[in-house]
Amino acid sequence: MKERFLTGTMIVFVVAIMFLTKIIMNVTWIFDIFVGLIVILSALEFSRILKKMGFFNHEWIIGIFPALYYVVVIVGIQTKLSLFWFILIFLALFLILIIVSVLTSIIRNGQTINEMRIRGIRTSIFKFSLQKSLNNLIGFIYPSLLLMFLIIFNHIEEMGYVFSKATDENGLLSVVILAVAFLIPFIADTFAYLTGTLIGGKKLCPKISPIKTISGAIGGVLWTAIILVVLFLIFNSGTALSTVFSSINLTWWHILIIAIIGSVACVFGDLFESYTKRKADIKDSSDILPGHGGILDRLDSFCFSTPLVFIFFLIFLI
Repeated sequence: MKERFLTGTMIVFVVAIMFLTKIIMNVTWIFDIFVGLIVILSALEFSRILKKMGFFNHEWIIGIFPALYYVVVIVGIQTKLSLFWFILIFLALFLILIIVSVLTSIIRNGQTINEMRIRGIRTSIFKFSLQKSLNNLIGFIYPSLLLMFLIIFNHIEEMGYVFSKATDENGLLSVVILAVAFLIPFIADTFAYLTGTLIGGKKLCPKISPIKTISGAIGGVLWTAIILVVLFLIFNSGTALSTVFSSINLTWWHILIIAIIGSVACVFGDLFESYTKRKADIKDSSDILPGHGGILDRLDSFCFSTPLVFIFFLIFLI
C-alpha cells in the first residue's frame, strides 16, 4: 500500500508540473514529450500482451507509431493541413507501416520460419506476414491512436484554422480541454476504488475483473459528474477561464454530460484492458510502476474516454 501511494504521488506530481509549465510558461513541448513517452511505453506493453494472446506482431513497429503520429501532427499544424488531409495521411501511414511489416517478415524469412515453427503455424510465409502486419494495426489503434488525441488537445489553439472557435491567445482553451481529459479518468478511477472499497456489494463483471463492483462503478460516475460541475461553477465565476467557457458556449450541463459519458467510458476502458490481460494470463501490463503495474494499467481508462472528449469539444469548436 505504501509503495502504491508513493508511486501515485509521483504520478500526480509529474502531471502537475506538466500542467504548470503549460499554464505559467505556455510551453507545449514538455507535455508533448511526456505524453509521447507514456504512449510509446504503453504501446510496447500492449504489443507484449497481444503476443501472449496469440496475436503475433512487430513490437518495434507498434512502438514507433506514436512518434510518427506526433511528426504528422506537428508538420500538419505548421503547414496548416486541413482535417481531410490529416485523415488521408494517417490512412496512408497505416498502409505504409503494414507494407513495411510484411516486407520485414519476408526479408527476415529465417526468423519468420522459426517463429512459425515455434507457434505451430502451418501456412505460407506471406500469409503469416500479412496476418502479423494486421495484428500491428490493432496496436496502432489501441492504445496509441486513442491516447494521442492528447497531443491534438495540447495544440488546439495552433489548429484554429481547422477548429474555427479555437482562438484563445493565452493557451487556456487547451488547458481546459486537457484538464477535462485528465480529470475524468483520475476522478472516476479514484472514486470507483474508494466507493467500491467502502460499500462493496455485487461484482460488476467477475469473470473479467473480480475486484470491481457495481457500487464502485456507479460511485465513480456520480462523483466525476459532481466534482467536474462544481469545478466548472467555481472557475466560471469571474476567473480568466470564464471567458474561455463563454467563447465556446460551454455551460455546466455540457460538463455534466461529458463527465457522465466519459466516466462510463472509463469503466469500459478498464474492463477492456482487464479482459486482454486475462486472455494473456497476466496480472499487470508490466512492473514499471511499483504498486500500480504498468503504464497501460494507469492509462486504460484514458483510452476510451479521451476520444469521446475530443468528439465532445469538436462540437463546440467547429
